[in-house]
Amino acid sequence: MELRVLRYLLAIVDHGSMTRAALAVGVAQPSISRQIRQLETDLGLDLFARQSGRLRLTAAGRRFVPMARELVSRADASWDSMQGLLADGSGLRLALVAPETTVADVIAPFLATQSPSDPTILAREALPADVFGEVAAGRADLGISSGPPPAELEARSVAQFPIYAYVQPGHALDRGPTVELSALTSHPLILLETSHGTRRLFDVAVAAEGLSYQLAFEAPVPQVAQALAASGRGVAIVTDDPRYGLRPLRILVREAELRIPLVGAWSPDHFASAAIEQWISALASFASNRPANPAWERP
Repeated sequence: MELRVLRYLLAIVDHGSMTRAALAVGVAQPSISRQIRQLETDLGLDLFARQSGRLRLTAAGRRFVPMARELVSRADASWDSMQGLLADGSGLRLALVAPETTVADVIAPFLATQSPSDPTILAREALPADVFGEVAAGRADLGISSGPPPAELEARSVAQFPIYAYVQPGHALDRGPTVELSALTSHPLILLETSHGTRRLFDVAVAAEGLSYQLAFEAPVPQVAQALAASGRGVAIVTDDPRYGLRPLRILVREAELRIPLVGAWSPDHFASAAIEQWISALASFASNRPANPAWERP
């Protein structure tokens, strides 16, 4: 038994004839007639008595119509409730995937500001290069990473975060809040592995300027990169918040700050697409108002 056919039945009852019901629901009259007869066959009951081309509810039909109205009414109420849920995100539980630094420094702080009526976001970590593939494969509802995502995903900009050069206090570069890329590349550098968007963007900037650098170490995660810098093994190039007493220097390329874009992506066919887009917009607003890393200060 299909709700669509029950709606046809109710249209016939409410409009008084098969012809007027067909006009009301926008379906050809022969099609409605066939489907009502099939409904009667499925039920094993005659719902209408057909006399001289006129339809009249049988006793069984009169008993069935209130049940049909209740079923359609409940279905409509459920649909309206579901649409309201998807519109404001209430009660939604979504799986999010993002790089470790993004989860720790952006997503988790944002989740801490939300209320129980907001979507429940269950975040897990993945390498930046793998994030959007997880979403495209259906293993996550949405992903946040450095772009660009695959063409089949819907995408929205979240933020652009500075890439920092972290140095020990008293380091030769420890002379202000910024450092030129050309000056930075003359020092041993601790970079993330090439699976990280920060590393790829940094390499592109260096190549575009016709520069080269000395790779001291290649770190798997940003925390290790900063730990190596804190132990005097080089300058760490990462985007995450400062650790171990290091000084964050903003990297300049021809006086423009080197920044990495953060993008949110999800399937446009996702059942909660509207709620996901709304949540990503709220995340973007939070990120834009998020305090920057502490500025360089001389003690």
